Amino acid sequence: MGLRPRNLRATGQRRIKYKNHMADHEISININLDALRGELQRSLQRTIYLVSAGLQSKDKLNIDCLQLPTNNVTMIFDGGLKWDAQTATEQYEKWILSNGFRDIIEHFNSFFESAHKVLAFWELAVKQKDGVKITGSLWNQIIVSGAKSFHRLGLPDKFTHVQDKHGIQIDTKLREQILSSNAARNCLVHRNGVVTELDISASTGFEVRWTNLDLIVQNEDGEKELVLGQIVEKDSVIAMRSREALKTFGIGEQVTFSALEFANIAWTLFLFANDLVQKMSGFGLTSGLIKAPESSST
Repeated sequence: MGLRPRNLRATGQRRIKYKNHMADHEISININLDALRGELQRSLQRTIYLVSAGLQSKDKLNIDCLQLPTNNVTMIFDGGLKWDAQTATEQYEKWILSNGFRDIIEHFNSFFESAHKVLAFWELAVKQKDGVKITGSLWNQIIVSGAKSFHRLGLPDKFTHVQDKHGIQIDTKLREQILSSNAARNCLVHRNGVVTELDISASTGFEVRWTNLDLIVQNEDGEKELVLGQIVEKDSVIAMRSREALKTFGIGEQVTFSALEFANIAWTLFLFANDLVQKMSGFGLTSGLIKAPESSST
């Protein structure tokens, strides 16, 4: 399943028997929820590394050598497109952040399908506990056809399926934030990031929401955002605060995100994943599908 653990917190093993026309077979399935969460964490970190590397190199462009290093014929499809150094730098930065954003949204979709795969195996385990014989046809219905059907759903319907079919409650605010980011990804993929009437989600235009993680400093004058490197008074208190952020685009505008916005959208994806895994863990423990970790003695 690609869900092999590194750290054991919520893990379970179920033995599922299925019957064909010849004999009974026993299958041992190991599921570790830390590895499920880690799937998204690793993908997010990889994309952050790539975006960071690109942003660090954007000011080192050689405008006179914007050619592919093929050691072959140079491909020029539009000789009329001319970029100066500033245009090349601006376009490259926008391209890095847009593609990084698309990547993390697509990684999230892959993570959510992995979460559904876990829930599908648990569905089989519950049926077995209730005395249902796990036949090949039932396996194909839940594991094989179920995965294909789930893959074809749009993200809103995937959220609804996991909540209604598998009983895992989806955080309402995080759900709406993720869906708005997914809509931005769709605009980038299908309309080159240019907002049209198809994208409008509110009276003010196309809204994208996420959760900001702010570093703040509190003192006798109140609180304000802390800038890294800033000297603070010794009696000040430094804290972190979560707040919802909103960015609105009008028709004809280009969907773009700054490096800070990209970082906070990635943080929002992690918050959703962490919340989902915790709720799956609670469901698994309550249903007897996984075992609580053994407490170590001091």
